[in-house]
Amino acid sequence: MTNPRTETKATLAEVAALAGVSLATASKVANGRPDVAQGTRERVERAIAELRYETSRKAPDSGRPSIAFLADVITSTYAMEVLRGATEAAEELGVDLVVERTHRSTDPDGTPTAAALTQRLLSANRIGAVVLTAGVRGSAYSSVVEARLPMVVIDPLDSAHPDMISVGATNWLGGRSAAEHLLALGHRDIAVMSGPARSLSASARMDGFLSVCRNAGSPVRDEWIRRVRFDASEANTVAGEWLSADARPTAIMTGSDTQAVGVLRAAHTAGVHIPGDLSVISYDDTLLASWATPALTAVRQPLADMGRRAVETAYLIHRGKQPEARHIELTTTLVLRESTAPPGRRSSGQVALDTSTPPR
Repeated sequence: MTNPRTETKATLAEVAALAGVSLATASKVANGRPDVAQGTRERVERAIAELRYETSRKAPDSGRPSIAFLADVITSTYAMEVLRGATEAAEELGVDLVVERTHRSTDPDGTPTAAALTQRLLSANRIGAVVLTAGVRGSAYSSVVEARLPMVVIDPLDSAHPDMISVGATNWLGGRSAAEHLLALGHRDIAVMSGPARSLSASARMDGFLSVCRNAGSPVRDEWIRRVRFDASEANTVAGEWLSADARPTAIMTGSDTQAVGVLRAAHTAGVHIPGDLSVISYDDTLLASWATPALTAVRQPLADMGRRAVETAYLIHRGKQPEARHIELTTTLVLRESTAPPGRRSSGQVALDTSTPPR
């Protein structure tokens, strides 16, 4: 064998390919695991030497098992709330939770490759992984599962693998409860802003919202249906367009608290009073919702509980047990605050109590 690499570092996947073994077997040899046949071990060791693969030996750890928490964005209030629940569950189970970004070894579209993702988990001796919102290709999921590593996806962007285990919320019902609330207040000119089309959860909540409006005889106009990033800036731009038009909505439903903040800024710029001139209802109910001015009526996702259940499920599978369901859905609730009121009812500081009403 000749060394095909002289300048860049070899990867564990290349070691496995050169030795003719699986990524899991190469990882076992690289990390000194004893459960590998002698002949196989020798082939892998020759490949390691030939490619000058660096095994990244680390200082002795605490001896505690660890679960990877993989996310494309970890600084949002959404992600931090999920992470809070995941951390609490890990502490109770006696495992370490290691947070990692998913952008480091990816395909051009930003999704982790099968080899890169599996290599990262195996080389670090993780007992499982929790993935938050980041896209996971079917090949990557299969590769991890074949390596006998439990993976649980929170709010998956797609259903890339038929056996994917996921944790989410009742998003269709959440969208329905938001529409029912606005319709009950008397709104008929309603706009809806959702997340990207590739997000299953965003699509579900929009479908629930639009279905209720349509069945009530008040379908949402096409020009008042927009899919944008979960981003305040883009939401601000879209809301600004709606509020500057001759015909404008009396209520806006957003797909996240962050989007709602952008809508609030657009309303302020346009001199539109909330909730007297415009009602706004958001989704997620993170701290952004309760600290906004006015405080936002919101559909609450049990984000901390979602993080908790994902870690508990990964650990359960690691222990050889099966989860209660492939897709675990936790209940959303509607939290009433100050940002919604009947249309055309300008008020100066309407105050409402926080109440949680499960979707009907």
